[in-house]
Amino acid sequence: MLEIAAAIVCAVIGVAAAHVVVAESDAHRLGQPDRWWDPLCEQCGSPLVPTLARCAEEGHRQRRANIATLVALPILFAALPFVVPSLWVLPAYLVFVGTSVLLTITDIDTKLIPNRILLRGGGLSAIALVVGALFAAAPGPLLRALAASAAYFGAMLILALLARGALGFGDVKLAALLGAFTGYLGWGHLAVTAVGSFIIAGLVALVLLVFRLASRRDHIPFGPFMVVAAFVAVYFGDAIIDWYQR
Repeated sequence: MLEIAAAIVCAVIGVAAAHVVVAESDAHRLGQPDRWWDPLCEQCGSPLVPTLARCAEEGHRQRRANIATLVALPILFAALPFVVPSLWVLPAYLVFVGTSVLLTITDIDTKLIPNRILLRGGGLSAIALVVGALFAAAPGPLLRALAASAAYFGAMLILALLARGALGFGDVKLAALLGAFTGYLGWGHLAVTAVGSFIIAGLVALVLLVFRLASRRDHIPFGPFMVVAAFVAVYFGDAIIDWYQR
């Protein structure tokens, strides 16, 4: 019952978080100062309606990504109480998921992972994770999260240096955040994240090439694949690891 109540509260928070994500992603895409609330219409500057589908004054239609964000975040947030090891770390994972979705949208829009979002969201989620782990009396997972963050960061840094531009250093910094929150759940979850990101990226690239939606010269940001793989690890990691170990 406690998880169900927490899921309902998280879903409501997810609706509010969607407005934050849309407001800040639009601000970054348009080269404007940070705006962490009150998403505005790009055409007339008026506030958006609660559905984020159009503006309140002129009725200008907004991006479909707005609606997708409004649908996805409450679902992702509501599922977290059933997958995190303790409700003490639930706030940290809420911030982590919201930050990751925001970074994914900005990376797709601009092919950049901005420090102004990564450092703030990542720093806040990391502090919340430390506090939550201390209240949960779980120093072991916290130390593992730190080690996993360093390991994933180091591995991606080596790949970025070897790839000579194929991977950005924004992806390297993102790996530290993803490594911490998947590593907190277990080393197997980190492995699902690291391996899964390349599998998902390869499959998507293959589809794009086969259907001629992109060419080999097109740059496809890698950050979104890292985030998707991390979400797979967080929400389905236990099932994947159990399947693999059979």
